[in-house]
Amino acid sequence: MPTTETGRYSISTNTVNAGLQFTAVHAPTPLYYVFGDLKVLTPAEVLHYTDHALRRSSGAYHLVSTHRAHAFDDVFGSGTAQVA
Repeated sequence: MPTTETGRYSISTNTVNAGLQFTAVHAPTPLYYVFGDLKVLTPAEVLHYTDHALRRSSGAYHLVSTHRAHAFDDVFGSGTAQVA
C-alpha cells in the first residue's frame, strides 16, 4: 500500500533485484508487482523511476510515486466477460 502521507510506494531493494533476476532467467515471462490499491509496476519500471534518486549503496528501499503506477485494468484488462 502507498503511504497516505507521501503518495509513494516503498519497494525493497531485495525485491526489485529478485524481480529483475527472475525476469532475466525466465524471459519472456512477465513479472508484475500489484499493490494493495490495485496499481501495477514491473521491476524494471521501479528501477527506471528511481535511478535518478541519490541513494546510498546500503539503501533498503526504492520509493516510487503512486502516479507512476498503472491501473490494474489497464494492464490486465477488465473482469467483464464477453459473450459471443
